[in-house]
Amino acid sequence: MEAFDDDKPHILSFNEIKYAAERIEDGIIHTPLCEAKISKYMDYNIYLKCENLQYTGSCAERGIRNYMMAKLDEVSGRGVIVPSNGNMAVATAYHGGILGLPVTVVLPESAPAAHAHRCSEYGADIVLHGNNVEDATNFAKKSAKESQQFLITSDDPLVMAGLGTVGMEIITQLPETDAVIVPVAAGGLLASVLIACKKLKCTCLVYGAECAKVPKMMKALQAGHPIIVPTTPNLAQNLNAAIVGSNAFASLKGRLDRMLVVDESYIAKAIITMLERERLVADGAGVCALAAVMQGLVPELRGKRAVCIISSGNIDSGRLSRTIQRGLGSSGRMLRFAVAVADQPTGLEKLAKTIAEERTVLKSLITEQMWVHSDVSVTWANVVVETANDEHTANFKDRLRELYPLIRFTPDVERHKSSV
Repeated sequence: MEAFDDDKPHILSFNEIKYAAERIEDGIIHTPLCEAKISKYMDYNIYLKCENLQYTGSCAERGIRNYMMAKLDEVSGRGVIVPSNGNMAVATAYHGGILGLPVTVVLPESAPAAHAHRCSEYGADIVLHGNNVEDATNFAKKSAKESQQFLITSDDPLVMAGLGTVGMEIITQLPETDAVIVPVAAGGLLASVLIACKKLKCTCLVYGAECAKVPKMMKALQAGHPIIVPTTPNLAQNLNAAIVGSNAFASLKGRLDRMLVVDESYIAKAIITMLERERLVADGAGVCALAAVMQGLVPELRGKRAVCIISSGNIDSGRLSRTIQRGLGSSGRMLRFAVAVADQPTGLEKLAKTIAEERTVLKSLITEQMWVHSDVSVTWANVVVETANDEHTANFKDRLRELYPLIRFTPDVERHKSSV
């Protein structure tokens, strides 16, 4: 692993956050802090800080707005350039358009087309470069030197100070807050929220949450300094920084109460929970804090008031659709199985009738006979159904086993098919 070398990192102060709150007062939405409906079904008192309800769908607006307002005279002539997976790009394009600033956003080629389209609508110049945000960042740094544009990153002290206003609002809205759980990308949001919350309420616990596939903050804390970790595609793409920022790490080192590493399957479940129970749309990065609670990573917070920051809601329709399917599967609500049915007109009819009687929803049914060599009198049906919950799934499985002696449920389907 390569260590990140920065001899003089900037340690953020509460005063910087307080000044940021004054600068951005009229330029951002003071988002609601609401009690989560799922608290009624859990042992936790969960509250949601809904930054997904910002105009462009993320808390990045706070940091971008503060940067632009603080340096308005300087950047107005030269413009700004920002590398991003999406949230910072859209926020920069939007606020740059409002303030009349030239904006260039650099997105990796893998970024959703919807992000580039929105940035273009706000008047920004779009550059697609590289496979990930690190490639985009390297390109943006080089371009900034050549064009004399101001480079904006999430680790900039002004951006961090703006992000810290989320923490100020949380304690103001809910003074009884016992803990705040913060999604972690490069660490700017976590560090600044920690500083704000600890200043306004010293007993408040602050936890970070990140996807297990890219555990850059956990690795940095273990090593004692930021280190580069491989980035891989996952449901929390907007948290996909390969390394935490040096300023963010210096600001939180030794002060963070806990770091949580969240399994991707729980991120998918949390997105569905937000849709179905909270009636809110959030992306994988945005729900990472809630996913940590759902995974059972914070048993010490049972009975306490815990705020989950829903940091973003920028998820395009196609990705949302795929995530929902993934989440249903992870929750046991999308069941896949292969079953041998009689190769006669009533064979599939009986199966369909069973599916209907058990109140499951048929999503897919494909039959196979030509590849089955064990019994020419049967057809194998590969079926996908949607169920209501784990109990419904278990009851449906029991019913199928009663009726069909030859049946295999995922993950055994592929192994069984290869043996017949």
